[in-house]
Amino acid sequence: MNGVMVPLGKTDGPTSAVWEPLTGFSHTPQGAALAAIGQSVQLSTASDQSWSKVLSVVAASGEGRDAFAVNRSLISSTGTVDPAVVPSVVGYVFADYTDTAASVDIVQRFPDESLASTRTDVIWADSDWKLNLSTPENAVAATALTELPQNMVDLEGTRK
Repeated sequence: MNGVMVPLGKTDGPTSAVWEPLTGFSHTPQGAALAAIGQSVQLSTASDQSWSKVLSVVAASGEGRDAFAVNRSLISSTGTVDPAVVPSVVGYVFADYTDTAASVDIVQRFPDESLASTRTDVIWADSDWKLNLSTPENAVAATALTELPQNMVDLEGTRK
């Protein structure tokens, strides 16, 4: 996704076509994690020409999606990410999971070898996992990590 590699599942999704918003995730914990990772990367790296299409497909409607649209319209991006600052997704940890919602802590390694975790929420809506974007008031900040979480699902060998 514009320079950031994300894991793709053979059975858990996505099943969408290449260059399309990521959709078609299994109704499983693995599908929720893959959606949280792939959709958040796709949305955050989308260009000025593609972000509104990506947003309308991968994010659940609501205040968070509306706030994202307002704030995203204020900036400009070509969709190209500088390789010198691109993080690698190394794994994830579930903060919470049910059949209808999941909170996924996505663990990333940056080029300087520092680690961080970002919380991404997804909900099951319209037969797929969709980002449940936070509003500025309820956003959870990234957390700096000193080591990889012991309970992390390791994805280092699955990036495409």
